[in-house]
Amino acid sequence: MLNLGLTEEVLIQTAKLRFALVLSAGFTIFDDVAKQLKTVGRPHLQQPFVMVAPLYGIQTDQHSGGFPPRMVARIRAMMYKQFFFCPFKNSPLIVDSVARLDRMHPVLHMSVAGVKSPSFVPSDYALSPEALGVLMGMLRELFGSTDEPDLKVVRDLAMEALPPDAKAGS
Repeated sequence: MLNLGLTEEVLIQTAKLRFALVLSAGFTIFDDVAKQLKTVGRPHLQQPFVMVAPLYGIQTDQHSGGFPPRMVARIRAMMYKQFFFCPFKNSPLIVDSVARLDRMHPVLHMSVAGVKSPSFVPSDYALSPEALGVLMGMLRELFGSTDEPDLKVVRDLAMEALPPDAKAGS
């Protein structure tokens, strides 16, 4: 009764509602094409979505499943290209968290035009301009930029604060 094609299969997955950084929310959608796609049964080819990087907690006494302290120190020092540290101070976060740039994904925020999805609940919080600049540099680097001199300066400064026991090879 699901009308699966020859190359399709049913997947079942569980998911959590978790905090995430919205990386992009503006995509091109043309109304004339939307009408045409709806007529031919392919409205999914042009849907409104936001690109997010999910946040994961760090290990604490109350939460043993998060990022361990040595990794957190290295993430704060920007040693990982795929992780971005997000402190909980002055935010809706419960604990310090790590944005996983290696797990970026789209989230449909409207199931049909005008009907908001329960999987996307935006807040009024945003990264500071400085933090946003660092994140944008990291994203450009992640996508292949070979020249991010400002990011190198920030990374060098962050490395100076790295505790000795968190240095690579220790």
